[in-house]
Amino acid sequence: MPQFAATVRHIAEGVKGFTITAAVKNIEGWEETLGKVETPGAKGIVRDLERLRKLIQSDDIDGDAVRKIIARLGEETVTMAGKADEPKGGRIKELGEALTAAAK
Repeated sequence: MPQFAATVRHIAEGVKGFTITAAVKNIEGWEETLGKVETPGAKGIVRDLERLRKLIQSDDIDGDAVRKIIARLGEETVTMAGKADEPKGGRIKELGEALTAAAK
């Protein structure tokens, strides 16, 4: 399972601190983890993570498309955080807020 703190740290470092290989590995970890979650909204996040993974693996990365999907993932993650029990809810919200900030 991916670590909340490690993911937030990588997001805060920006794209230059997060290699494509590291980003893909992190995304795949979240896809696997969230694929097992029954919380409403998790499946949509998994679909968006798959789209993001494909976008960043393309030869010609569309920065605007990446930014839009990261913004959507941030919103979806914060929404999902409200449905989770503490302390996970707080960590999920922190992750969503980091994604939202990164998209700006």
